[in-house]
Amino acid sequence: MRFSRLIFATLLVIVVSTTFIFVKETDLGPQCHISNDSSQDVNITAIRRNKNRDLGTIKAGSLMSFTVKGEDSLVFAVGYADGREIKSKPIYFVSGTTVNISISEERIDVSRDTDRSETAVDRRK
Repeated sequence: MRFSRLIFATLLVIVVSTTFIFVKETDLGPQCHISNDSSQDVNITAIRRNKNRDLGTIKAGSLMSFTVKGEDSLVFAVGYADGREIKSKPIYFVSGTTVNISISEERIDVSRDTDRSETAVDRRK
């Protein structure tokens, strides 16, 4: 009797743990990877429905990654150390996608891992 209770408890722990891991993995939202390929540090702000969220400074040659909660559209504003600022076109995040944003001296390049399409925003002034 004691052995069957131990087996039952063990199986219960395995089922609950597996369920938690499965639910946790499927609950992840879209991923975003931002790489600063410019020669200077940049400050980046995510704009979501007119609400700004300062993501901080990304050093030259560095990468920042985060998960977007839900499905929504974001605009990224990039402020360069020399005082210039450029904004991306709205980028729509959907479940199961990874959005890659590459910041260079003159532009913001955007690609999605699901469709491998490229969109460039060039704001030379």
